[in-house]
Amino acid sequence: MTWRWKIWMDRFKGRDAALPSLDLLASSASPRDTLENRLNWLVDLVQWIRRPGNQPEAQTQPPTQIQAGRLRRWLDVLDKNPEWKIKVAKTLRSIIRETNALDLFSETGLPRRFGLFHELGERLASRFLPPLPDSAELGVLFDRLFPHHDDETWIENLDEASLQRFQALLEFEVSSEEKDWNSLAVDLEDAIIHLTAQLWVAGCSSAIRSRTKSQRIQELPFFKLNTAVQAALLARTQGDQANLAPGLNHVRLLIESCYRVEEEVLAHLEENGVSTDVVYQLAYIEAALKRLEALLELAFKPDLSLTRVGAFVAMLVRENQARESVRDLLRQNFRLLTRKIVERNAKTGEHYIARTAREYWQMVRQAAGGGALMSVTTWFKTLILTLHFAAFWEGVAASINYAVGFVAIQLCGFTLATKQPATTAPALAARMHQVRDPQAMSGLVDEVVCLIRSQVAAILGNIALVVPTVVGLHFLVLFLSGAPIFPAEKATETLHSVSILGPSFFFAGLTGVLLWASSLIGAWADNWIAWHRLGEALTSDRRLMRMLGPSRTARFARFLQHNIAGFGSNISLGVMLGLLPELAKFAGLPLDVRHVTLSSGFAAAAVATLGPGVMLTWPFWLAVAGILSIGVINVTVSFALAMFVAIRARGIQSPERRIIYQALLLRMRQQPLSFIFPARSAAADSPAASVTSKIQTEPQGLVVSKLETMADIDPDLR
Repeated sequence: MTWRWKIWMDRFKGRDAALPSLDLLASSASPRDTLENRLNWLVDLVQWIRRPGNQPEAQTQPPTQIQAGRLRRWLDVLDKNPEWKIKVAKTLRSIIRETNALDLFSETGLPRRFGLFHELGERLASRFLPPLPDSAELGVLFDRLFPHHDDETWIENLDEASLQRFQALLEFEVSSEEKDWNSLAVDLEDAIIHLTAQLWVAGCSSAIRSRTKSQRIQELPFFKLNTAVQAALLARTQGDQANLAPGLNHVRLLIESCYRVEEEVLAHLEENGVSTDVVYQLAYIEAALKRLEALLELAFKPDLSLTRVGAFVAMLVRENQARESVRDLLRQNFRLLTRKIVERNAKTGEHYIARTAREYWQMVRQAAGGGALMSVTTWFKTLILTLHFAAFWEGVAASINYAVGFVAIQLCGFTLATKQPATTAPALAARMHQVRDPQAMSGLVDEVVCLIRSQVAAILGNIALVVPTVVGLHFLVLFLSGAPIFPAEKATETLHSVSILGPSFFFAGLTGVLLWASSLIGAWADNWIAWHRLGEALTSDRRLMRMLGPSRTARFARFLQHNIAGFGSNISLGVMLGLLPELAKFAGLPLDVRHVTLSSGFAAAAVATLGPGVMLTWPFWLAVAGILSIGVINVTVSFALAMFVAIRARGIQSPERRIIYQALLLRMRQQPLSFIFPARSAAADSPAASVTSKIQTEPQGLVVSKLETMADIDPDLR
């Protein structure tokens, strides 16, 4: 049964075991058969050529030359059998004559301007739905001919001699009825005109035009490109060599101008916020310009080598595979927006890095203030628990409580320790370029040390004041109401819930993910405000001006612009911390959250309820160890996620990351206390500089990472 199932799957997927033999492929070609049967024959032929070689072939030829050898073998068989050869030649010519290559040249592999979700649906459908039968469009056939990711490699490695023999096969014994069989040249010219028309529409749209210095349509190079290309095509058709060369030079200058306009629009996005639609249009313009350059080379260079034509087909295969990939679509669409969010987080994170001893102790004081406010949040959470709401409404009340507490910390200028890593990591990644420079590496290592030290200061400040403040609230509540904050049973349960022997590790990691996600939401809100220019809109809003007056309206707009990222991250974090446990209970999932400052407050309230004697028991010390581990995991997970995204968004490569890790380990061995307490002397750069110079003497094969260009960007997500 197993072998039969394998045969069925081989037949379904068109694997090697299900392909016809070479003799059958050579003898079964029929120019009078239906188009669908001829296309199926061509698909089987290409799959026979591209399949991996057997053991003798693999031993005698390089892997990239096996397909070229198969093509030569097939041509040799045809040369030995002229009756097969003429039928194969006529069949190939009939396929070219009866199909259309316009979409193949001008659409295949290019981003389709449907929008992200429409495009995602199209790609998912193409993965599971069968192709259209009897289609006369070569672009549809292209997906069937080259469905594998390594097809571009063997096509690009086909040698000139094999390609010349294949061209000779196409021209073998052409009859008078077949004299107009080659429609590819006409389709190529139509594709060039089609592309320039599409670029005209995309480049002259208001989304692009409004972000350029020259907003008149007739001054844009996209507007002029269509006319220039048609003039060059007309000169080629008429044989007007005097005007052909200047016309082509004019086309090239206009294409360069289109690239500059694209860069100008991209710079505008970098400064004023990211929009999905505009980035999608820029991605299409970038890809269409590159395709246009390739088509112009094919059309205006009659002596172009066949290997260059093969490279063009390989490019179509590569771009078509990327366009059909769901994973590539999601990765490319998120890239620019992720980078923009990272940059906005980096601006926020700069304020959370204490570089001097004065800033270190200032961080401790700010964190202490945050701990004092979190004690009030802790008391309100215990009050919510005593009211015995329904599960969902208890989660809503807890969310409001947390959100109010976090926003209060923000508005008072205090600090919540675990919210720092997700914003400080992007600030760190912004300094990760040119790490082979000793001074740059020294500055980067110092920045990492300052960042870790800032986290330590913030956690210590939070815990140092949240614990005594919660104990003071306990005695105040006990004096006013005669009852402790926690019942004794709840206090015992609380200590066990934060024990290092319990599931606190996992819950703390989940909370770290929520902390990182909240920072992304805050950065997205900041990007949204910048993109829609909400600050300027509020400043000039007549309704607000009538209600508040011009000066108050301007102050309100500045306040919102300055604090919107914090509001977004704090409110979203409060909602996630409050609702996630209740929603998990509803779904039957054993999930909870563990935040180091909140856990410290709850543990302090439990100790105050149970009395000082509990401090001599194992559950208390296990809870202390658990709280310390919760703090480490909260910070580590949120920082690691933020750093990972920041590194990917900025294009930092693995060799650079390896240099950074080595420098950090060296600093940790030589100056371990510098990661906890501020150094008295600022001269601590030598370890990083020495490890950089040591690494530079070794041949690492490093490639200095480059900032992302629009050639790496596909349609983006807002």
